[in-house]
Amino acid sequence: MDTKERLRGIIPPLVTPLDENRNIDKKSLKKLIDYCIDGGVSGIFVLGSCGEGSALGIEKKKTVVKYALKYINGRVPLLVGALETSSEKVLEEIKIYENLGAKYFVSAVPYYLEPEDQKGIIKHYQFLTENIKGKLIAYNIPSYVHYDILPQTMKYLLKFPRLIAIKDSTSNWSLFQKALVLNKTGGMLSGNEDLCGAALIFGADGCVPCLANAYPNFYSKLYRCAGEGNIEGIKECQEAIIQMKKVLEFSKNWIAVVKYLCFRKGLMQPYTSFDVSELSKEEKENIEDYLMKNEYSFTKK
Repeated sequence: MDTKERLRGIIPPLVTPLDENRNIDKKSLKKLIDYCIDGGVSGIFVLGSCGEGSALGIEKKKTVVKYALKYINGRVPLLVGALETSSEKVLEEIKIYENLGAKYFVSAVPYYLEPEDQKGIIKHYQFLTENIKGKLIAYNIPSYVHYDILPQTMKYLLKFPRLIAIKDSTSNWSLFQKALVLNKTGGMLSGNEDLCGAALIFGADGCVPCLANAYPNFYSKLYRCAGEGNIEGIKECQEAIIQMKKVLEFSKNWIAVVKYLCFRKGLMQPYTSFDVSELSKEEKENIEDYLMKNEYSFTKK
């Protein structure tokens, strides 16, 4: 019997609130965390792709981890992204976060000097699991690292004692479905909103959707439907997700769109990091027009 710890439910990949000087906005960070937890989420994931983890300097990232731990105060698990160009750099960053008290870490495959094959991917995660104290989540996001963790590799990785989950952020349902079938004991998280409903039906432990920053109640409803075996409810929620996700297409910078959605709810200012352009006036107007026509399905009880 598999007794390994599992992460379940809705885990929003938190955007990182910044002020007008691009410093961490601690007050807004607390507000956003409380909003998500009050909305029924099961965990918080900071410094991932949505959290601009690859763009922020280490001091700002340390501030995010330090205060996220303080504000969460043990209510849900805190997952911390370590997105770096090599296994050694990932480990160095994880060690910093461990010293701050973090226990769960999310690592993608190193980018720039890419692993030559699936064996290289296994080598990366084995190295990390043998050298950290906490728990690891493998992050499959080939759109950024240009390398896919294949289903059979996922199954192998989940044998490592400290590797407790795979977060799959591809849009490849065929591969993810195979991974779900191969890993029936759990450990699979969907990081692609288009696949959340189907993933939960096929046995995924949870979802990591960026729109849960602004709409945690909606995604908690989706997860409840899955727990109740309410297929019609899941289908209704997924139809709303497909419609609502189109809002991310109104700008090349989808992170800026998510921040703007949170700004509209009074949670934070919409400032972005140096490498992420903010929304133009026209983009904001287009978003507002779209939300006026389509947001209801995402906010109704």
